[in-house]
Amino acid sequence: MADTPTIGQASAVILDRGYRSYHGPRTGRRGAMAAVVKEGYRRVLGLRRKAKRKIFPWTLIALALGSAAVLVAIEWVSSTLPISLDTSDLFPRYAGYFDFISNIALLFAAFTGPQLLVPDRTQGVLNVYFSRPLGVRDYLVAKGATFAAVILSFWLVPQLILHLGYAALSPAGFLSYLGETTDILWKVPAAALVYFTMHGSLAFLVASFVKRVGAAAAGFVAVLLGLNLVALLLQETGLAPGARWTALLAMEQHPRFVRDWIFDLDASITIPAQAGFDPEASLMVVIGCAVISVLLVGRRYRRLT
Repeated sequence: MADTPTIGQASAVILDRGYRSYHGPRTGRRGAMAAVVKEGYRRVLGLRRKAKRKIFPWTLIALALGSAAVLVAIEWVSSTLPISLDTSDLFPRYAGYFDFISNIALLFAAFTGPQLLVPDRTQGVLNVYFSRPLGVRDYLVAKGATFAAVILSFWLVPQLILHLGYAALSPAGFLSYLGETTDILWKVPAAALVYFTMHGSLAFLVASFVKRVGAAAAGFVAVLLGLNLVALLLQETGLAPGARWTALLAMEQHPRFVRDWIFDLDASITIPAQAGFDPEASLMVVIGCAVISVLLVGRRYRRLT
């Protein structure tokens, strides 16, 4: 007696889709982290994506690099004039240029942090990443490395162009100018690292809890500038108990205070300085903010897995 076919058995079809097992090299944990970094670069810079994805990041990049080129061009024009013209007071040098470039880097940090973290959660990519030999710590380190490389470039590359341009146009000669300004080689990276530590930690912290890229970017700017405004109001009115300590809420002011300390500038206009704090206190706030953000972001992603 023939077997009675079950329901759906007669219509079952086996199709050969051509799937093949992978026989290539197994890169392991390092390869998985490299893949995360590579994908992060593509997403942030809009590589292999539609043109509209490239407009905002590359506009900021062009603005950062173009501003340095303009300052060098102004220096070159002034050097060709028949009369001696000192432009150091008219146009920003290294420390002053840091203010301008920091505003651009702030916008790019607000864009980059959410772009690196939010889509992976909302599109279910985390399950794919963690199915490989990749842990939460490895994933976050890879994302942080991508963020650091992109954001630090906003400070270091334009400043390098500015430095080499001024050296090439210096009346004392290229090598003489470089020898006289060796302090720039550590001051600019040190100040950039402080800015990145504050902006990067807050950007990642906000992006790890907000589900939309635009909302996360707006939330980061609101937290950074909103706390600055709250600290200023409490400092001016003195209504809150211990009003002096509320100056430490001015997150946007702490990197600026430390930068002025590094470049030996007058920092009396910053909110922490007006409250009587030293730049070392602002540096400790920056470090503390980074530590807290790392702990909270790590805890958040461990729960997601």
